[in-house]
Amino acid sequence: MLHITNGDSVIDGFRAGAIPGSYLPWRDVLHDGAVPRTSSLAALSDIRARVLADLFPDTETETELYKSIRSEFAERDRTLADFRRHDETVLWFEHDLYDQLQLIQLLDWFSRQDLTGVRLTLIQIGEHPEVSSFHGLGELNGVQLRELLPTRVAVGPRHLQIGREAWEAFCAPDPGRLLGVAGRSEPEMPFLGAALQRFLEEYPSVRNGLSRTERQLLAAGAAGARRRRDFYERSQTFEACPWGDGSVYWRLDRLATGARPAVTRVSDDEFIVNDRGRRLLAGEDDWLRADTITDLWLGGVHLTDPDEWRWSEDDRTLTARA
Repeated sequence: MLHITNGDSVIDGFRAGAIPGSYLPWRDVLHDGAVPRTSSLAALSDIRARVLADLFPDTETETELYKSIRSEFAERDRTLADFRRHDETVLWFEHDLYDQLQLIQLLDWFSRQDLTGVRLTLIQIGEHPEVSSFHGLGELNGVQLRELLPTRVAVGPRHLQIGREAWEAFCAPDPGRLLGVAGRSEPEMPFLGAALQRFLEEYPSVRNGLSRTERQLLAAGAAGARRRRDFYERSQTFEACPWGDGSVYWRLDRLATGARPAVTRVSDDEFIVNDRGRRLLAGEDDWLRADTITDLWLGGVHLTDPDEWRWSEDDRTLTARA
């Protein structure tokens, strides 16, 4: 068996539960940075390695970090390409945006393979009876994960079609198709619509140019958060399923940049919401106006114009703001 899932915490659970087979963590934060349509998985892996090295710097130089991530992705992609060596491939994913994007990427990839004689199965859950506030598979212990294995279902043509359509829409240079996919109810993919709606909320708001995450960060600061971790934890109280801290910290750093930042950086670990941040929260300013330069990727959409594609919280849709 080949087990593909979202990250290392679940892999640790597989080992603890002595789940037989090989394990493959996907490890890509697809809701952050450019995800354009490409001719191959290798081409996209190269783009994503550069994006992640740029967005999430480490102690290595950006070039060294890119090479490290690219090597990791290359090994990941080789393992995926060898899926026929296994008698079965099991996809393990939960309900949140991070997982659902990885899942549709994989379903799109499998939809383009010859699956004759291949056993491809799926486990996707949004709750667990033994976890009162379920956030993800990484919260489950080895026994709980092993007990999920018999619940897997065969991936059928409809799963593959939904995955392909959703992934193509996510990677498209125009978000119109994604709006349509996000608004559909699909029994085979019960969590996809809500996850994609959450992604659409990362578009700049018609009210103040802030994404939902940025708005939550400013609200956290207005409520007293000062330290980086405090901003993260308070902002995540607004989420049904918390985001990874790196994604949130990247957005916090964006709010602290430019000639007119929304938060004042006191130190690398301390930030204060300033007057502009408070005006933004009140809807009296626009984050993408004046001297703030727009250069933002959302999936395959590259926003460079502050009037291009705004999210309306009231109408729950995107509009080209005049």
